[in-house]
Amino acid sequence: MKLTNHILVAVATITFASCAKWTEPERKTFPEHQGPIERITPEKPKVELPLIDIRTEDQLSDKQREYFAKVREERKKPHVRGFGWYGNWTGLGKDPMKQLKMLPDGVDFVSIWGTRPPLTKAQQEDLKFFQKVNGGKALLCWIVQDLGGPLTPVEYKGREQEYWLNVKGGGDKVAAARAYANALCDSIEKYNFDGFDIDYEPNYGHSGNLANSSTISPDGNKAMYEFVKTMYDRLHPKGRMLVFDGEPYCLSTEASKMIDFYIYQAYYESSPSDVLNKIRRSHLDKWQSKTIITVEFEKFWKNGGLPGYSTNDPVIQNMPGGHQLTDYGVLDLPNGNRIAGIGTYHMEYDKSNNLPYRWLRQALEYANKTKPGKFENE
Repeated sequence: MKLTNHILVAVATITFASCAKWTEPERKTFPEHQGPIERITPEKPKVELPLIDIRTEDQLSDKQREYFAKVREERKKPHVRGFGWYGNWTGLGKDPMKQLKMLPDGVDFVSIWGTRPPLTKAQQEDLKFFQKVNGGKALLCWIVQDLGGPLTPVEYKGREQEYWLNVKGGGDKVAAARAYANALCDSIEKYNFDGFDIDYEPNYGHSGNLANSSTISPDGNKAMYEFVKTMYDRLHPKGRMLVFDGEPYCLSTEASKMIDFYIYQAYYESSPSDVLNKIRRSHLDKWQSKTIITVEFEKFWKNGGLPGYSTNDPVIQNMPGGHQLTDYGVLDLPNGNRIAGIGTYHMEYDKSNNLPYRWLRQALEYANKTKPGKFENE
């Protein structure tokens, strides 16, 4: 291209210098030297799409990229974590409550409730975006009660225990629990989830051949201990999470060391002192820096928590709602540390309050911006 331009310039110069001597009136051309004309036009600015319509990272505008980079940096600072059990997930549509990427910036991780592998393409895209762009984490979650749970092959429907105990465990319950944990980890890795939330409630109607009221330890509930240990050994080296909700106090000290967070369903506690009585479990490893407390939004989403909840904070008391959840966010523990996190059950129900996730946003804003607490190692 540069050589062609030089030739054109030279020819034009000769033509200009000789034109006075020419007698031919017609215009002479030199087609062997002519090429396409290059036109320089300003680059069109990238149209910024609404977040809900974006499917992949490359569709983000520069402004949106910059914004989410700041969100990811904020997550690295000590703060009250935002959490929730997230149900009715589809990963598509115009309803912001159906997509992970539309969660508030203050939500650090969620447990996917009611969804079982395989995932749809839309769910996989939404999960990837939430992880990479929002910087959030999503865990698989279900009630751990009997061996196998939802991972039992369809041909063994109605004969679940025959499959796990005899086929996979060779008649050994501990080996069967190990096989169940490994199958679960296989699904987590296949769909790139960030870990697993063990919903363990043997004293609340969900006891089984794996879950019971015995302490989860090598000398107590051996099968459940093996389940926890196997999951920890598979997930932890790869940076994945293992959390325990429902009845964390069933864990032994040894088992609790393998758990990232203890998540309590503090749905009907009516005051901060009631909550402290529920979560004060000194035998659990680092309980004052690993405890998350949650509110019931399947029933109480409209008010942001239990009606009649009593708070000692006059600012919260004068808020239009969300008293229980907001008060949980500023709970300081006996060692002076702030609670590790707060969350809601069926967080996606917090939608008909003028602003999606109104109460969760309010609680996290108050806990982390208005009235921040202290975070130190125990």
